[in-house]
Amino acid sequence: MRRAEPRARGGGVRAAMALSIQDAEILRTRVRALVTAELIARARAAPAPPYDPDIAEVLDFVRRNPDPELPRYAIVRLPDGFAIAARAAVRGRPPRIVDARRHPDRGAAEHAVLERRLRDLGLDW
Repeated sequence: MRRAEPRARGGGVRAAMALSIQDAEILRTRVRALVTAELIARARAAPAPPYDPDIAEVLDFVRRNPDPELPRYAIVRLPDGFAIAARAAVRGRPPRIVDARRHPDRGAAEHAVLERRLRDLGLDW
């Protein structure tokens, strides 16, 4: 597998996602062009299916490309809202909450996971 280039963000270097050559090309030629501020805003406004075709294409790409070196995200319901957690690398261990942010509903948490996955891929909008 070929690694995508690490991307600097917020003063640090972000881990690169391990993509196949084919997926790196799809990311470069197709997905990168689809991810815009306008697409992110539409995805935030409608976090549940049915999705617009461009949003569905981006979601399909990020959901089918897990990298074992990067977190696999899960949504956890807590008494004070929904949180994003990283699934444990070892089966049977509990997920680890990744930050203190709480989301008012599952849709908002799903959108936050999408944004995290896009950033893991080195995409900005």
